[in-house]
Amino acid sequence: MRAWYLCVLAACGGGGSTTKLPEWDKTLPSASAMGSWRGLTPVRGIIHLHSPYSHDACDGMPQPGGAPNEPCLDHLRKALCTTKIDYAALTDHDDSMADREWTELFNMRGTDQKVMNAAGDQIASRITCDDGHQVFVAVGGENELMPIMLDHHVPGTVAERHDAYNADDPAAAATLRAAGGLVWIPHLESRTLDHLLEIAPDGIEVYNLHANIDPKLRPLLGLPAGDAVSNAVEFADTNEGHPEPDLALLSFLEPSPPAVEKWNALLAMGRKIPASAGSDAHENALPVMLADGERGDAYRRVLRWFGNIALVADPTNVEQIEAALKAGRMFAVFEMMGTPAGFDIHATTATGTAELGETVPVGSTLEIDVPTVRNLDPSLPAPEIAATVWFVDATGATVAATGAGAHLSVPMSNKGAYRVEISITPHHLGPYLRDLGTGFADRQLPWIYASPVYAE
Repeated sequence: MRAWYLCVLAACGGGGSTTKLPEWDKTLPSASAMGSWRGLTPVRGIIHLHSPYSHDACDGMPQPGGAPNEPCLDHLRKALCTTKIDYAALTDHDDSMADREWTELFNMRGTDQKVMNAAGDQIASRITCDDGHQVFVAVGGENELMPIMLDHHVPGTVAERHDAYNADDPAAAATLRAAGGLVWIPHLESRTLDHLLEIAPDGIEVYNLHANIDPKLRPLLGLPAGDAVSNAVEFADTNEGHPEPDLALLSFLEPSPPAVEKWNALLAMGRKIPASAGSDAHENALPVMLADGERGDAYRRVLRWFGNIALVADPTNVEQIEAALKAGRMFAVFEMMGTPAGFDIHATTATGTAELGETVPVGSTLEIDVPTVRNLDPSLPAPEIAATVWFVDATGATVAATGAGAHLSVPMSNKGAYRVEISITPHHLGPYLRDLGTGFADRQLPWIYASPVYAE
């Protein structure tokens, strides 16, 4: 694909005209641009996100003088708007979060509105962006367990709250659920299967950005410890012909086999469990400034890279979003590769249709519409997109079907979990790498991890 870029420079084509590289879009469209699913609307969210109420956010200076780091918080709030996030599940560490009054943790500013439940708890705040887009912000925590979308603090004194948020056993999970949250497990690469079975989480993290970057975690994925940072530094180049900084993720993005294998193992044991991709954004990992004047791990950049799509009947109802996550009506998508258009997964049965996360009778059919890249400029090289359907039962995970066509129909002939991965070789991003060459864009990468449909 490097030939495409060389052709641009050399003015290939009739009449000596040049091909202008389409301008890179630093924003994302509304999630509704992905389409609709039988009365369900996609909402884009971030699961695993840190604010100045985490001790290690904002380059370790989250609360100078005891007050939130306002410039860092402003970066986060603007990023939520720029990337059209619909729900942000904050997951702050307990060392600061447990000390604070509940309503402080929403980081409300200006015209933000409280969102209350029927019991009178503040369960979210609502940010109204300059363009009218609205973002729900919910509160949770990340320690050994990662409760998301809590309704209120766990009960007790501040010291007792610290103990509850830091605990890592089934009783702690029950306490967090009683506070209205879902119990997620982050950093699956470092968890044992036995412990996952003991906790019985509501969801797990199949990908974590920090695990791809952190020299201490990369070896757990079988990756060289320091490659991520050294590769990302290439995107700090400010000379003419520098690569598009937002594509820095291409230089270190790798699947997390330990996490995927543990997800499959849980499914093989009959657990019904959705999966998410965790941004783990803190503005604390890649402080180097890239060519666009933003740091490597700027909130805007990281939130642009990937998110988690929930399918809901009413996108203005945060309780429906939480219910969709719990039900597994969701998929993770790396939107740096492009926003998916035309994507759909459902099962057809003798009596109707079932969505992601639902259970259908053996003998149903899984229907997959393989997505394309939304609004792909025809002047760019075409990406290679393929779907893989994994079937998981007590014997393990096997490929039930794979294909690069527009549609797959897969008989659900046996009892088990059927989950879909969409891969992409993003040749269309190669020209934006410019003088760096297209190598990072000429390899197959994950695009979508969809939660399963189950057959019984």
